[in-house]
Amino acid sequence: MRKDKEILSSVTNAMRILRLYHTKQRELSFTEIKKKLQFTQGNASRLIAILVKEGFLTKNPRTNHYRLGLSILSLGGAIFSHHEMYREALPIIKDISKSLKETVHLCLMENEKIVYLFRSERKPHPDRLVTQIGRTSPIHCTSEGLCILAFQSKDVIQEFLSKPLYAYTPYTITDAKTLTNCLIEIRKKDYCYLESTYYEGYTSIAVPIRSHTEEVVASLSVIGHSSRFTTDKLNTIITQMKDAGDEISNQLGYI
Repeated sequence: MRKDKEILSSVTNAMRILRLYHTKQRELSFTEIKKKLQFTQGNASRLIAILVKEGFLTKNPRTNHYRLGLSILSLGGAIFSHHEMYREALPIIKDISKSLKETVHLCLMENEKIVYLFRSERKPHPDRLVTQIGRTSPIHCTSEGLCILAFQSKDVIQEFLSKPLYAYTPYTITDAKTLTNCLIEIRKKDYCYLESTYYEGYTSIAVPIRSHTEEVVASLSVIGHSSRFTTDKLNTIITQMKDAGDEISNQLGYI
């Protein structure tokens, strides 16, 4: 009985932490959380660590403050109000999807995974890939993942490359040196092109989304069957994707 009460108390307190966040309170420091809820140092550390591990909170590496994580998506999509890029990007994503007649995604990187924040598709092809909002994918085999990773700090990249990389297809890049060269190329070209690295027979192209701080905070990607991404169309697709990415970045204050 005592153990049940302790578990219930922990769940209640975790919910109290999440309720601290609203449209005008997007980030909180450890001290602010502890003080607002009158937690002990130990309780605050334990609960925050659990919420971070489960993806309900995430730590902003720039401020060391905590904000809502994307696991909230699975509970109803309330996280959208905390990501202004969703509102700004929505019409642009729909337009580029309509123009390319392919599926376009807006993605974020969270806990070494790519999270799909929004999807738009026009006249769905029978061979399209169905992506659920809130779903996660690996970073190393997706253009949307590598397009964000390429612009992270050296420490973040080295930490990521120090871990084993799983081969999803015969074309997945699993060698750290090869992937490092790929990231360098992405930074030079300002886009990522991958074919058959996650799903055989499918091509994806992603461009970075930058915020007013000049940080790459998301990626915009288009994915479709490789038979439709012919050589004569690639330059047009890349140009249109770059233009759409720049437009979203400008909406977020990037100049």
